[in-house]
Amino acid sequence: MSDVDGHFLRLARRTALGVIGVGALGYGLWPRKPRSVAEIGVGRTVVDYWEKWTGPEGEAMQRVVDVFNGSQGRIFVRRIPVSDITSKAKVAIGGGDPPDVLGLYSYSVPQFAYAKAAMALDDAALGEHALDASVYAPAVAKLLTFEGRLWGGVSSTYSLALYRNRAMFKEAGLDPDRPPRTVSELDAMSQRFEKRAANGGLERVGFLHTLPAWWPYFWPIMFGGSLFDEASKKVLIASPECVKTYAWVQRTMARLGPDAAAQISGNFSRFFHSAKDPFISGAVPMIVQGPWIANFIRIHRPELDYDASPVPVDDGMYDEPNGLLNAARPTGMLEADVLMIPRGCKHPLEAAEFIKFTQRQEVQEAFCREHAKASPLAKVSGEFLRTHPNRAIGTHVAITQSGAVQVLPQTPVWQAYADLITSAFDKICNGAAVSETLGAVGQRAQQMVDIAETRRA
Repeated sequence: MSDVDGHFLRLARRTALGVIGVGALGYGLWPRKPRSVAEIGVGRTVVDYWEKWTGPEGEAMQRVVDVFNGSQGRIFVRRIPVSDITSKAKVAIGGGDPPDVLGLYSYSVPQFAYAKAAMALDDAALGEHALDASVYAPAVAKLLTFEGRLWGGVSSTYSLALYRNRAMFKEAGLDPDRPPRTVSELDAMSQRFEKRAANGGLERVGFLHTLPAWWPYFWPIMFGGSLFDEASKKVLIASPECVKTYAWVQRTMARLGPDAAAQISGNFSRFFHSAKDPFISGAVPMIVQGPWIANFIRIHRPELDYDASPVPVDDGMYDEPNGLLNAARPTGMLEADVLMIPRGCKHPLEAAEFIKFTQRQEVQEAFCREHAKASPLAKVSGEFLRTHPNRAIGTHVAITQSGAVQVLPQTPVWQAYADLITSAFDKICNGAAVSETLGAVGQRAQQMVDIAETRRA
């Protein structure tokens, strides 16, 4: 065990895990600056770090900050929880008074780089504190890069996988070690679990796209579709692959009944990541979720027998063991939380030194274990895999390292594009014509992309 790991574990024992997202003092207000001069020490440069995380996620990052502050006596990083961080960061940068480090999202990279609101972290002016994209898994490096420059370091990455309840698989006469690999297998297994009341009402589902309804843009990956072509700057939501994807979603909803499916989704909308979570409680046997769910399982139902596998793909895409996509080369979507240096900050060199510290392998692996996530780095230690609290971590590592994994569209209009997809998804679930609905989204999203490109030119 490294010194960093030991420090993390000692600190972690002091704080029991609660529910991620619990608000900290001052959450929702403009950030305050804690820490007294006596605590900081005389003569140290104070680096202000705005971070969106609160609760256990924020506490885990505070332990990283504490380790850094204790590793040297020149710099003191002051982590400040900030709600609505993207909007407030833009205002602070525009007003000429930004913090030194921002904890943002991977989709923030093209936004801030496009607006010249951030510093490139591969800049030679940062000297020994500059970052090198080659230390990351290829897809992670892509998340951090825009137009050939590296704009952020990683605080954590996450991928989505299909989690399954092994005990429920056994009860249904299914092999708990054999996850669905194709969409047709997923459909067949899902129907084994469906249960209706005497009046025909839907009591249980095996799998539902709206449990949770957090990533309606994710499903085209399962059919080989993409949302955006970066080389041509073309929106692809109306491609044949995407049409096939959302037609599948619509067929599932039609079979279950849109109103019945919506009622089941609504019944669980307030309970995700709690003891009444649909997967944790055993109400559904399969769910697409991120690696963080392992922490909530440990909190609320540690005896749950679960595992996870890459999401199934269209039947023609999967071939074991030598196909384009297989267990060793899965597809999926990778996203990340990132650390960026806003342009105009007071202490860019010190900020870069802190960010580079957080990218060390021992620091990343200790932090990722606390978040139950995969490492973003190209090299992953055997100890990390052996001591990880998420029993499905091998799946998330395989997705993160895979050459077939996708990342969110790298365009500054992604959030607006995502909102259009969300609206279209709801309409399609309720029976709207798939091709026409996606065509309208594609047309509007393309207009937004073209306007952004014109403005930049």
